[in-house]
Amino acid sequence: MITIKFKTNETQEFNLESLDRANFDENQLHAAIFDGLSLYKASFIKANLRSAELSRCYLDEAIFIEALLMNAYFKYSVLTNSDFSSSRLSGACFFKADMRNANFSQADVFGVEFNGADLRGANFLGVERFDNASFNEALYNEKTLWPESFSPEHRGLILI
Repeated sequence: MITIKFKTNETQEFNLESLDRANFDENQLHAAIFDGLSLYKASFIKANLRSAELSRCYLDEAIFIEALLMNAYFKYSVLTNSDFSSSRLSGACFFKADMRNANFSQADVFGVEFNGADLRGANFLGVERFDNASFNEALYNEKTLWPESFSPEHRGLILI
C-alpha cells in the first residue's frame, strides 16, 4: 500500500507496491505531492494533476495523455520519452527538466515555463497557445519539432 500526500494535508492510499509503472489513469490527484519519487512508466491518462508537485521526480516514459496539469511543478525532473499529447499544461513549470524526446503534440502550453529544460528531440507540433510559453536557456537540437511559425533562436533557446 502506498500513501500519497496532498498540499491540503489529506492523504490517499493506493493498492500498489511501487510507483514505477503505476496506473493513475483518470484519478483525481489535484495538489498531490510526488516530489523526489520514481514514477518510471507511470500512466496518468486523463488524470487531474492540477497544482501537483512532481519536482525532482524520475518520470521516464510516463504517460500524461489528456491530463490536466495546470500549474503543476516538474522542476529538475527527468521526463525523457514522456507523452504529454493533448494535455492541458497552462502555467506548468518544467524548469531545468530533462525532457528529451517528450511528446507535446496538441497540448495547451499557455504560460508554461520551459526555462533551462533539455528539449532535444521533443515534439511540439500542433501545440496550442505556444506564444506565451517561456524557453530562456532551454536546449534543443535539429530533431526538436516546432510549429511552423516558431523561431527558437528568437525565444532564448540554445541549439546543441
